[in-house]
Parts: sequence; structure tokens; C-alpha cells
Amino acid sequence: MHAGINNVECDVCGKAFTRTNTLKRHMDMHAGIKNHICAVCGKAFTEKGHLKLHMDMHAGIKNHKCALCGKAFTQKCTLKLHMDNHAGIINHACAICGKAFTQKGHLKLHLNMHAGIKNHVCDICGKAFTEKGTLKLHMDKHAGNKNHTCAICSKAFTEKGHLKRHMDVHAGIKNHVCAVCGKAFTEKGHLKLHMDMHAGIKNHKCAICGKAFTQKCTLKLHMDNHAGIINHTCAICGKAFTQKGHLKLHMNVHAGIKNHVCDICGKAFTEKGTLKLHMDKHAGNKNHTCAICSKAFTQKGHLKRHMNVHAGIKNHVCAICGKAFTEKVRLKLHIDMHAGIKNHECAICGKAFTHKGALKLHMDKHAGIKNHACAICGKAFTENGTLKVHMDKHAGIKTHACAICGKAFTEKGHLNLHMDKHTGIKNHSCAICGKAFTQNGTIKLHMDMHAGIKNHICAICGKAFTQKGNLKHHMDMHAGIKNHVCDVCGKAFTEKGHLKLHMDMHAGIKNHICAMCGKAFTQKGTLRHHMATHAGTKIRYCDIP
Repeated sequence: MHAGINNVECDVCGKAFTRTNTLKRHMDMHAGIKNHICAVCGKAFTEKGHLKLHMDMHAGIKNHKCALCGKAFTQKCTLKLHMDNHAGIINHACAICGKAFTQKGHLKLHLNMHAGIKNHVCDICGKAFTEKGTLKLHMDKHAGNKNHTCAICSKAFTEKGHLKRHMDVHAGIKNHVCAVCGKAFTEKGHLKLHMDMHAGIKNHKCAICGKAFTQKCTLKLHMDNHAGIINHTCAICGKAFTQKGHLKLHMNVHAGIKNHVCDICGKAFTEKGTLKLHMDKHAGNKNHTCAICSKAFTQKGHLKRHMNVHAGIKNHVCAICGKAFTEKVRLKLHIDMHAGIKNHECAICGKAFTHKGALKLHMDKHAGIKNHACAICGKAFTENGTLKVHMDKHAGIKTHACAICGKAFTEKGHLNLHMDKHTGIKNHSCAICGKAFTQNGTIKLHMDMHAGIKNHICAICGKAFTQKGNLKHHMDMHAGIKNHVCDVCGKAFTEKGHLKLHMDMHAGIKNHICAMCGKAFTQKGTLRHHMATHAGTKIRYCDIP
């Protein structure tokens, strides 16, 4: 034995021994004879010495300490294998994947993984494991045992390895880098899941809606959405979220934190995903198309809201006037209108608007930009909505009817102005003669009259007019068009106003009285002619008005 001479050899594996009794114990191992049983856990051993070492483990006796790191072990041979780790001695390599191990037993367990051998099954959930130690850690999860606590944030873990990886997060260590996009991860498993995302692998499918996910945990959070489980509530506004991470991002909104900045226009965002969608706008990427009208959108959510327009769904109702909107943001802008909030001011003329979009359209007017042209008459407009109203005129569509006289209008604004006539509201007064008007546009035309501005000229006789409408009536006279007929005598007139004056004559209404002799007249023009008689002058009129 001292000379190291091995005289006896095992017939089964060829291993040689110095003593016959040592060979006998070895043969018991081949035969599976384990007569030495642990009274604590029931584990059986071939040799009494092995049982003794095992009992030391139960007693926590660790007499063999590493001189380099201080870690202690029950058995001397285990310390020796540990020292091989420090020395970098890895003699046992896997023939399948090349992974190397310090201990032969670790390689054996690793090969079981390749073979899919999982002999250690959880009694609670049925999950199987290759190693007994992994099963033990799994059982700690069921028991809620988290003995490894982070010294920085106090987060607790079941396994020491998980704590180590967590500490890498605090240290900012990200050694696992994606070869596709360059994103780095703390854990190799996280990189693998990320690579599945690039590959489009989504193995976790929702049983309710069929939506698929790359990660099982993401599917679980999605299922919480279906179940209406919202455990994370904002302490400021009360908004609730399914995921803690979503609440964290929401809190950044309250704090005004916007770390994701657009390289093109400088606009900043709270979330990286929102910046990505914004960049799609710059790139003109519109991948979400409406199946009804083919309008395309950058975001899926925008398409969803657009589909509500087609469906006529308007869930956001104004508490003041009852007007309903498809989008919440539209209702908010509408409420600002009620409140008189106009934060968007034109730098050229100072006119203020409730929303930014309205200011942009207004600026297009200053710039003379008219991209919306009528396909019938060619007239161009700044806004698409204005073109739509114009097309209704061509179609003769008048959906806004006066409740008093029944007159119908294409635009609601025109009806509102018409209603002012019924109420007698005239807020626009002439600074020269004091005459009041219902509409601002009418007073403008009236001021042109004072200024002698007559831009609308008859191509037949050269007569000029202040208003385009007056020229049109004049051209009807040239054409002999008289659509306004008297019900009493059948006389026809070119203009409705002339018929009205004629009807006053039938009714005997004479509101125009001579200040000199008291004679009354139906029309102002007739009175004017009469006044010329008092003055001894003669007024000559054109045969064609």
C-alpha cells in the first residue's frame, strides 16, 4: 500500500486496489448493495465512511477550508475539486456541445440534460428536473423561501445565482450583446428571448384572443388584462395599470421626464416606443390601413379610433352641450372651446385658436396654400372640410334648416348668421354712417361702398358693383331672367328684393315720407326722385339697372 502497488483488480470496470476488502466494498457498489443508511434523511451508502461524511453534512461540520476564498467543505475531495476551479482545471468536456466541467459528476448531469433525462419531479406542480439540486431550489419557490437578499435594494431571491445576476444589474454589467441590433443584456437567457423576438418566434399564445407572445411572462400579463386585474394604481391621478413597469412609465409623465429625444425635430418623449412611432411619422411609415376607405396610419391605435368613426361610435360626450366625439382628446379640445382657452396664437395677425391644427390651417391661409381643389369647378380650399361643404353646395345638400322660416343652408355657420336676422342682432356697425349689420363680411362690403371700391364689372355694359352677388343679379337682367313672380298681378322680377318692394305697393305700405310735403312712397328711390322735383332738378337713370 505504501509502495503504491495495486495487486487486486475489479472484473467489472478494471479499477485496481491495494487491499482485498477495499475491492469487496467496490464490488458492492457495482451490485448496488447499500447497507449503511442515514437515520436523518434515509439516504443509503455502500461504505460506512461515506455515511459518516454524509452525517457531517447534516451536522454542518465543514473541516476542509479553501485557503484562497475561505469556503468550507465537509469532504477533502470536494475541497480538491473546488481548488481545481480556482486553478482553472477543467478536465471533463461534453462531446456534444464542448462545455467543460471540473467534476466528472457535473458532466454526467449535463449529459442527462442533452438526453432529456429528468428524474427529479416536483410533487406540487409536476415539473421535472435533471438535477436533484435544481428540484430543491424549485421547491423553495413553492415554499416562498428567499434567503438571498440584495444589500442595495433588499430584493430577495430563492437562488444565490439569481442574486448574483441581480447585482450585475445594479453594477450595469451587460455582457450578453445582440448581434442584430447591439442591445446588451445582463443575462444570457434574456438575450435568447430577445433573439426570438428578432426571429419572430412567438410560442406563447393567448387562449382567448389568439395573440401570441415571445415570453411566457408577457402572456401572463396579457391574461391579466382579459381578467381585468389591475394591481398598480397611480397615487396622483388614480389611473390603474396591469404591469408595474407601465405605472413607472406613467409616473414619468407626471414628473415631466422625457429622456427619448427625436434626432430630426428635437421632440422629446417619455417612452422609447413612443419615440419609435414618432420616427415612423418622419419616415412616412404607415403600415396600418383602413379596410373601408384605405386611409393609412402610423399606429395601430390610430386605426382603431378611425374605425370607430366609420362605425359611428362616439363614447366621449360633452357635459355642457351634449356633443359626442370618437376620441377623448377631441372632447378635451371641445371643452377648451367652451372655456374660451386659445393657447395657439398666429404670429402674423395675432388670431388665437383652441387647437394647434386649427392654427396650422390658418397659417396655410396666410401662405396661400390651397391643396384641396373642387373636381367640378376647380375652386381650391385650404381645408378639406371646407371643400366638403363646397361639394354639398354643388349637390344641393342643405341639412341646416331654420326653425322659424324653414330656409335651409349648407353650413351650420350660415344658419347661425341667418338666425341673427330673425333675432335682430346686429353687432357689426359702420364707423362712417352708423348702419348696423348681422355679419362681419357684410359690413366689409358696406365699407367698400363708402370707399367707392367696385371690383365686379359687367362685361356687357361696363357697370361696376361692390358685391359679386349684385353683378350676378345685374347679369340676370341682361339675360332677361326673372324668377321672382308677384302672386297678385303676375309681374316678374330679377331680384327677390324688388318683388318684396312691389308687394309693399300692393299692400299699400309707404314707409318713405317726404320731409317737405309729407307725401309717402313705397320705395326709397321713388322718394329720392320726388325730392328732385322739389329741388327743380331731373334725375336720369340708366335703362339697364
